[in-house]
Amino acid sequence: MDQYFVAGRGFGGLAICYHLKKKYPSAKISLFDPNPLFASASAAASGLLEPIGGRLAARSQRASEGLEATKELLDAASCHVRKKVYKDGGVLHAPISANQRVVFEKKRVQNPQYFEWTQGGEFLVKEGVNVFSRDYLEALYSLVLSMGVQYVPKKVPYEPTVKQIFYAVGKEIDKELPGQFQLIRGQAMQVQRGESIFSLPKVHKGYVALDSDPAVYHVGSTYERTNLDLPSDKEGAVKELIKRNREIFPEVAFLSPLGVYEGTRVYSKKQERLPQIVSLGANQVALTGLGSKGLLYHALYAKEIVSAYA
Repeated sequence: MDQYFVAGRGFGGLAICYHLKKKYPSAKISLFDPNPLFASASAAASGLLEPIGGRLAARSQRASEGLEATKELLDAASCHVRKKVYKDGGVLHAPISANQRVVFEKKRVQNPQYFEWTQGGEFLVKEGVNVFSRDYLEALYSLVLSMGVQYVPKKVPYEPTVKQIFYAVGKEIDKELPGQFQLIRGQAMQVQRGESIFSLPKVHKGYVALDSDPAVYHVGSTYERTNLDLPSDKEGAVKELIKRNREIFPEVAFLSPLGVYEGTRVYSKKQERLPQIVSLGANQVALTGLGSKGLLYHALYAKEIVSAYA
């Protein structure tokens, strides 16, 4: 019986486990991670699954493939727990300037199948999905365990007799490949719903995302690029989050956070900024560089790393 090790219980590692088990149902797969399930950057994800990126709303490379692959996992996880772990219907963007409104209008004219204006003057990305990140992470983890994956609560060891060791370890990849990736730490917070009611997630200078609990919103995000070895300033992060979101969520300034959470994302330094599959040795390979598009790319690249290396 072939044996595989997978390191990391974030979206990437769990997606690798899922596709390994689909490809080789009888294989022995061990999932290693010494940290709690919600300690990964995946647990701090915004939940905004979109095929576009940046203030110019440029369509991400391989966006259609990524959406299709992620939706397969979202539906599989939802079916497993008998509860939908996402909300479709689109993601709203409130233009931050007249120039951005012009850019959005050009996008709408060019691709009316993807974009439209709402009656409230907001730009709707029709393919957008609000993933309930922690619910999805928990459901996907439960799903792969039900498929026969064995969880080992420790750091993955090197074992030369294992057919392949897959690493999806987030920021820890910087220890294996120092200087090859950019690390950015971000914070977001949970707040109790105020008078503003959001039927869809909304992006402006920050974002407000929905939760499976309709009384809770997720408000993000900050971006730290330096001194990442130091503890984050959560009080300062809350002030920044309020500043970024008060235009679309005015009462956020008066709501006490239910919690502040953070994650460090790994970005490729290559121009295309796509995730990377990197060989680390004879039977070791890493999936890394998912950046802020982990929800869009984790399932697609997990399927491809399994196809290429398992």
